[in-house]
Amino acid sequence: MLRRSRRHLSLNSAYDRFETIISAIIIFLVSLVIIHAIGIVGIMLFQDFRAGISTHESAAMKETFGLMLTVLILVEFNHSIVLAMRRHSGVLQVRVVVLIAIIVIARKLILLDYATTSLQTLLGLGGLALSLGALYWLLNDVDRRRSRRADEADELAAAGEEGVSHR
Repeated sequence: MLRRSRRHLSLNSAYDRFETIISAIIIFLVSLVIIHAIGIVGIMLFQDFRAGISTHESAAMKETFGLMLTVLILVEFNHSIVLAMRRHSGVLQVRVVVLIAIIVIARKLILLDYATTSLQTLLGLGGLALSLGALYWLLNDVDRRRSRRADEADELAAAGEEGVSHR
């Protein structure tokens, strides 16, 4: 039985190492994409300013702003992987994935051309944003309840120890 548990532990630690290596590779690759995207945004801004872009050319500004939002989404994604690695909590938690999805939907809503978008698309995106927001709130509510229960358990344990030491 002891051999079996050691083998199980070694397999878990081997998988943990594998997960860490894969996460580090993903962080590196996403970082390269971020650097590339920042370069593209810089070039686009330079070209827009050089061409004398006016504020009436909203399509060009939307495209540049969309790329900036994409960079921010990539940075948030990278940051979430780094945090997960530091905490040793798996690659990504559900809450982080939902938050990134909310940011992606917000980007879509910001860049959407409302003049040509159908009502069904607007309703679909609105329903999706509302659903993701509700899911994010529920996930945070579960964490708050767990934290409150853990605090109460700690208080009870401290009160029990205090009662034992006074005897």
